[in-house]
Amino acid sequence: MQDAAPSRRTFLKTVGLAGAGLSAGALGSSSRPARADDADVDGAFFVRPEELTLKHHLDRAARRLSFGQWMESPEAWREAVRKKLVELLGFTPPEARPARRIRTVRHGDVTIEAWVMRIDATLSVPAYLLVPAKMASPGRAVMAIHGHGAVEGPVGQYDDYHHRFALRLAEAGRLVLCPALRGFGPLANLSAGDPRYALDYWGSDRGRQFTLVTDAFLFGQTLVGQTVEDLLRWEAWLAGSRGVETFDVAGISYGGDLAIVYPALSGRVGKIYSSGSLGSFSVIFSRCYNAPAHCVPGVLEWMDRSDIAGLSAPRPIRLHYGALDVPGPDNNSASYNETVQPSLDELKAIYRASDAEDRVSLHVTPKSHHEFDLEDLLAYL
Repeated sequence: MQDAAPSRRTFLKTVGLAGAGLSAGALGSSSRPARADDADVDGAFFVRPEELTLKHHLDRAARRLSFGQWMESPEAWREAVRKKLVELLGFTPPEARPARRIRTVRHGDVTIEAWVMRIDATLSVPAYLLVPAKMASPGRAVMAIHGHGAVEGPVGQYDDYHHRFALRLAEAGRLVLCPALRGFGPLANLSAGDPRYALDYWGSDRGRQFTLVTDAFLFGQTLVGQTVEDLLRWEAWLAGSRGVETFDVAGISYGGDLAIVYPALSGRVGKIYSSGSLGSFSVIFSRCYNAPAHCVPGVLEWMDRSDIAGLSAPRPIRLHYGALDVPGPDNNSASYNETVQPSLDELKAIYRASDAEDRVSLHVTPKSHHEFDLEDLLAYL
């Protein structure tokens, strides 16, 4: 008897194409009987990559709202860019939500509180509030935004490229709010409670199909926009519950992106510290090989990261990179790439129009990869 044909998922895993969009017909049918004259076509017949021209990449970036092409006032530019950014993100100004504390732990001189906020009937999200024994800046807090990985590292469970930055800021006397981001850690699969669906991103055991990103695109939304809405909800909650008036922002990698986008839509942000971001969107996938959390469809038709960061002028902003975080086959971050300096020049031009160029600064840590420089972060904030 002929063995049953492998399932689609088993076949795709075998050939290394898990999740590829192949039809059932392309895989053959288990009901077709074997034929005596079935034989493989000689593999030497088929076209090989070396027989093709394969140097394709897109380089058309109109950036119709970039500051360098704008002919009207800076104020009109900010209004136009912010309006278009809201549209591209699929962003909806969020309503304030209550949160409940579920447990507390003491770690040295810092009290860490675990809070959960219910977004709607289908979703709740967690965050950690780190309260120092002695508050250095009453009425001021840090929004600590993690990157690819999970929230537990920054809060102190283990050390990774975040270097426990949320905990270290709290130990330095800062009130710190560190939300878990959609797609990571406890929010790895937003539909984990319903086995019919899988809205996951970074931690799936089914293979990384990034459905949390792609599904949002179908509905005119983005993971970036949804996450910024969450940050604004947490911001409003802490402002109301603890009387916080100003939020300084610190983030790295994807969190560095969010540390640029979130302030553009907040009126409470003070200082901004963005590590491993700001270089142009144009290279982060095709050249730097990033995962798609950053993706905003159509963004380069209108603006780039420097324009988004420029919406925060004249608020102080510091950009940070590891000197070794450069493009290469073993680095899927590559944030310190050739687009950084042109982007920094563009950002300074925007700030210059607000007489605030001196509020843009850059720090590159020697012999460092894609990781926080805690000494620089603590000195800046």
